[in-house]
Amino acid sequence: MFDYYIVFLIGTIVLFFWSLIVQGNLKAKTKKGSTIQSTSGKTANEVVEEMLKSHEIYNIEICHKPGELTDCYSPKEEKIYLSDTTYGQTSLTAIAVAAHEAGHAVQDHENMILYEARQLLVPFANIGTRVAPYIVIIGAMLAAYMESGRGSGGIGWTISTIGIVMYALTFLFYLIMLPVERNASHRAYKDMKQYGWVGKDQLSYANKILRAAGDTYAVALASSLLTLIRLLAIRGRSSNSRRR
Repeated sequence: MFDYYIVFLIGTIVLFFWSLIVQGNLKAKTKKGSTIQSTSGKTANEVVEEMLKSHEIYNIEICHKPGELTDCYSPKEEKIYLSDTTYGQTSLTAIAVAAHEAGHAVQDHENMILYEARQLLVPFANIGTRVAPYIVIIGAMLAAYMESGRGSGGIGWTISTIGIVMYALTFLFYLIMLPVERNASHRAYKDMKQYGWVGKDQLSYANKILRAAGDTYAVALASSLLTLIRLLAIRGRSSNSRRR
C-alpha cells in the first residue's frame, strides 16, 4: 500500500530546507538590488505608467501601500499598489517588482486564460485553506468513532472526501499560480529590456530578482501538495476502517 506518511515526512524535511534557501536568496537579491540605482533614472511609478501605456491600458491607478514588498495588483479596484520600498524608488528591486505587478495588469487586460482561472479559484482557495483540513480531520474522527461502535464509518469517510475535494481546488489554485507569476515576470523582463528601464549591464541582476521572487511560488505549490498528501493519508485511515 502507498504510504502517504513516509512521503509527507520526507517531503516536509526537503521543503523546510528548500524554503530556507529560497527565502534567503530572495532576501539577499532584493536587499542588494535596492542599493543599485537604475541607470535610466526611471522611478517604479514611471515604469508602471509606461508599461501600461505600451499595452494600451489607461484605467489603472497607481497607489502607495505601506510596508515592505506589499506590492500587488487589484483587478477589482483597478489599482496597482506599490510598497514603501517600491513607490517612487529608482532601484533595480523597485523597478523589477513594479514591472512584475504591471505584468499582472497586462494579463488581466489581455484576458489571459490562466490568469482568469486563478482569479476564479481565489475564493475556493481561501475557503479550502482555512476549512478543508478540519473537515477531513472531523470526518476521519467520526469514521473512527462509528467504527469503534461496530457501525459504519461511511458518513465520516464521505465528509473526509468532501474536505479532500475542497483542498484539491486550493492545490489547483497554486498549480495555476506558478506559471501565472512566471509569466508576469517574463513580461516585466521583456519590457525592461525593450524600453531600457534598467541598463543593459543591470538586466541580468534584475532578472535574478524576478526569478528569486518566482521561486517562492514554487515553494508554496510544493507546500500545498504536501498538505494534500497529508489529508489523503488521514482520509485513507478512515477509508481503511470502512472496509474492515
